[in-house]
Amino acid sequence: MRTFQLIKVKAHTPFERGFQYGEQAREKIIAEIEDYRVLFGETSSMSWEEIKGYALKYVPLAEKLVPDVMEEARGISEGAGVGIADIMVLNTRYEITKFPKPNECTSFSVLPQASREKKTYVGQNWDYRAGILDNIVMVHIEEPNGTRIFGLAEAGQVIRNGFNSFGIGLCANNLQSINDTWGIGIPVTFLRRKVLSSKSFNEAYKLLTEAPRSVSCNFMLASAEGKAVDIETYPLGTDAIEPVEGIITHANHFTVKNDISVNESSPRGDRLYELLKENHGEIDIAHIKKCLSDHKNYPQALCRHPSDVSIRLGRRGITVAGVIYDLKESTAYVCAGPPCEGEFIAYKLKNDVEV
Repeated sequence: MRTFQLIKVKAHTPFERGFQYGEQAREKIIAEIEDYRVLFGETSSMSWEEIKGYALKYVPLAEKLVPDVMEEARGISEGAGVGIADIMVLNTRYEITKFPKPNECTSFSVLPQASREKKTYVGQNWDYRAGILDNIVMVHIEEPNGTRIFGLAEAGQVIRNGFNSFGIGLCANNLQSINDTWGIGIPVTFLRRKVLSSKSFNEAYKLLTEAPRSVSCNFMLASAEGKAVDIETYPLGTDAIEPVEGIITHANHFTVKNDISVNESSPRGDRLYELLKENHGEIDIAHIKKCLSDHKNYPQALCRHPSDVSIRLGRRGITVAGVIYDLKESTAYVCAGPPCEGEFIAYKLKNDVEV
């Protein structure tokens, strides 16, 4: 059974936290850098040195607006023994891989009124490339103020989706608009990491809606107190989508301002809503797992597999992970690879990084 490496981090400073992460994930980080060097050699008109130069342009703004996250990235660099430019490439790969457009992920929130045990769930199928499967890590962080965070990332990235001990959960999926550019904003991975240190739903919402950005992204935000919202963000704007009967789902196209969407409409978001709604009032972990394993509309199904044999395996689309965060019980359920093939393993958020 495939599982992801668990990284346990507890330190007094952001740099030390990053250093611990980098040391533990060194081999995967080096492999991930090489994977992107090969990928961009195949897909980008820029050289690897030019790509690293572009990624470094994000540093001044990050140092100004999210200095703690930037220090964590520097720590990852030092701990893994690789250059900060390489780590910045990993953390801006979302921005770089926007051109050409990708289709990544389907996210959801389920509120107490729709669940069996009156819980709040947030999660997603993380769809990307088969080439990163062996380089995904789970990270459990304890910050000096006692905040505990659990989430997933490509090795070398700061956490990209997860939840914390204040009951804040965040997932995300790709959006691309006609306004997306090669400009500079807060890297999406850095923004996600910052949100996961939030102590309240309102604090997290403010960060997501007010962050300067050069590209679009969809954020699924929820809290244990029974709140959830989906936020479609794009350069110079955001739109909020509220739950319908206690459920929100989203895929890879704009639903509020569809006229700015570059990605074609995907049936995955509507399909996931339809499946979840079948058990309205009785939704539990078992039902969510079943929904995330759905193959209707294959090969563009919720549970995706590397079907495009015209390209090498490492570039083929696949569900690299299924995640469900139970915000009431502070428990993550993580499946490595397509949910139809793997097992969702429970990871409890605890003090002293005892997972």
